[in-house]
Amino acid sequence: MKTETDNASRSIYNKMEKPVRYLKCCLRDMIQFSRLYYVVYLIVIVVEMATSIAIPLVIANIFELVSDMNAIQTQRFWLQIFLLSALIGLPQLSSVVDRWMLTYSHARKEQYFGWKMFHHASHISLEEMEKPGVLDTFQKAEAAYSDYEALTEFPLMLMDVLNHVVTCIGCMVVLAKFSLFLLPSAIFSFIPRFVMTLHRQGKERDITRAQAPLHRRIHYLWRLFCSKDSVKEMRVLGFSSYLKEKWAEDNGQVVEELVKVRRKDRQLDVIGVAVKNIGFAVNILISLILLLHGDIAIGVFAACFSAVNTLESRQLSLFSEIPKALQMYYRVEEYYDFFELKSQPDGEESYRPFEREIQLKNVHFQYPGAKTEALKGVDLTIRKGEHVVIVGENGSGKTTLSKVISGVFKPSSGSVSYDEQDVETLRHKELYRDISIVPQDFVHYHFTMRENICISDLAAISDEKRLARVIENAGMQELIESIGGVDVQMGREFSGRELSGGEWQKTAIARGLFKECPLMILDEPTSALDPLVEYEILNRFLELTRERTTVIISHRVGICRTADRIVVMKDGRAVETGTHEELLAAQGDYAKIWREQAKWYQG
Repeated sequence: MKTETDNASRSIYNKMEKPVRYLKCCLRDMIQFSRLYYVVYLIVIVVEMATSIAIPLVIANIFELVSDMNAIQTQRFWLQIFLLSALIGLPQLSSVVDRWMLTYSHARKEQYFGWKMFHHASHISLEEMEKPGVLDTFQKAEAAYSDYEALTEFPLMLMDVLNHVVTCIGCMVVLAKFSLFLLPSAIFSFIPRFVMTLHRQGKERDITRAQAPLHRRIHYLWRLFCSKDSVKEMRVLGFSSYLKEKWAEDNGQVVEELVKVRRKDRQLDVIGVAVKNIGFAVNILISLILLLHGDIAIGVFAACFSAVNTLESRQLSLFSEIPKALQMYYRVEEYYDFFELKSQPDGEESYRPFEREIQLKNVHFQYPGAKTEALKGVDLTIRKGEHVVIVGENGSGKTTLSKVISGVFKPSSGSVSYDEQDVETLRHKELYRDISIVPQDFVHYHFTMRENICISDLAAISDEKRLARVIENAGMQELIESIGGVDVQMGREFSGRELSGGEWQKTAIARGLFKECPLMILDEPTSALDPLVEYEILNRFLELTRERTTVIISHRVGICRTADRIVVMKDGRAVETGTHEELLAAQGDYAKIWREQAKWYQG
């Protein structure tokens, strides 16, 4: 018996632990975000509670004074009338202050809650970001603070609910003060609907959270309708109707599931309203009977009517606010759930710039949810100052290998070390100072051209000599002249100049060159360029980085003739390593790829 009790206690604790923890977080953020605003709002709430409870008592006093008027009573009567007018008008005045403070609060939410989310997002493990569930959490958290404004609205709604609850209790106390017969029906009209409201919102929360992947898919489809590239393709190829049907189908599923839940909610709502109305009618009836029997005076009857009316009004407000507050709390949970995502652990050891080699020993890596490994026991040594080209077919593990080399991905097993310094133990910020990378999916920053290039080393953004040198080395002089200089806005979205795919790739390479560091990793940096242009640019790149260590990932082998060493990846393994001549002579996988692509590089 004791074990069952202990298990039940643990179950309750487990259910309550998260809400209590998140409410503490919300309270802490509320104070840090805008302490003044919430203090003002709390004052407004207290004023509203006090006036709602005081009005029936003042009305009773007014009727009592009217029944026995004299000079002194008349003076008191008019004072009570003045007090009643003030009590009625005070909440309206308070609401003006509240609206002004609310505008101020909403204007600042991005600076606080958005920044917190951005800061945590910058530390999330990239392996985690490969999980669809993590992307769902990311989207829900962003919507929670931005679209639904849950982090600013929830504390207000909580105070509103508290206001209505305390006022309802206060009205019940007032009724009990006049007659205890009025208390049971007041409680009866309140409790059942409160319980039904909590049950209903729990059901709606469950269905909404279950729909999170569907919502993300709907948003993805909607972005396709709003993206110029996808719109252009869908119109030319004629599949816009197909996408529209998929979008409508997913929306229809969301609506259908919610309608089923809310249809049941309406049935419960009808029962709750009926219970509340019965309680209201019974209270009025009891007050009338007490009046007719002479147990209460006409002034007390008027006060009872006012208290019952206030109780009715506040119950309506309460049962309107509770669902909103619960919905907002669920959004608050979704926001703080985001901060439960695993951050990439940082090492504690200082990084010493490597002088000898980067070594990978028996490195395995598997993406979350994948059935097979992307890397299967890779052993590789990259010596200081060496130019290494990693080639292989699509899906062979080249890009994954580049991310493991740079420390962006943590191996599932095995190790990556820089002069025997294990990457996992190093402070990543210090390691990344030594690495420049041009990723396969580089970003088109809709900033100025100067910012697009210098963003890799913003401390040197005003270094005109370095910028001019990089532009020349990347073969971008004509491009810069044609767009009107380095301080021209890029991207048509902001009325700037748009570039071709190849021009954006040259910009990305220039960005990588601008950061002066000993290790450069280029992942398919010239895939949008003509093979001969690619060959020219990469040869120039190797000349410019003669003193640096370079790793170039490519599925095209034109650059391999000038590389110090070539690594051939196949099915997650490094199957061949050597120079161009050595691998051609071996007549293995590299020789096969070379023969297939030789026509691109003849002459």
